[in-house]
Amino acid sequence: MNFGLIGYGYWGPNIARNLTSLKGVHLRAIADISPVALKRANDAYPGVKITADPSELISSTEINAVAVVSPVWTHFELAKASLENGKHVFVEKPFTSNSAQAEELIDLAQKKNLKIMVDHTSCSPLL
Repeated sequence: MNFGLIGYGYWGPNIARNLTSLKGVHLRAIADISPVALKRANDAYPGVKITADPSELISSTEINAVAVVSPVWTHFELAKASLENGKHVFVEKPFTSNSAQAEELIDLAQKKNLKIMVDHTSCSPLL
């Protein structure tokens, strides 16, 4: 599975590391609007395409799945565009800004027969 990663700020490096450690998964591209983040990504992953334009990986025929690890207000549009372009989607929490957006993404994923997943890195035990 070839992944594109959108967002290489605070949490993006952790997701990139995890993706590159998975058997059968290849990180092919990283997008971020910050030149500083792009430099860090390029230093850490010199063989990976680095871009400031997330649409390059969303529309790429080489990429099967997109990890959205950007600010929450961007999650809906990036995930929707990824699904519309036939990509499986992994979204950092919170999933979307509101429940209507979440339902729309879930419905679109089902309609396109694609997987959509929300990352929950930790959970508090019920007391």
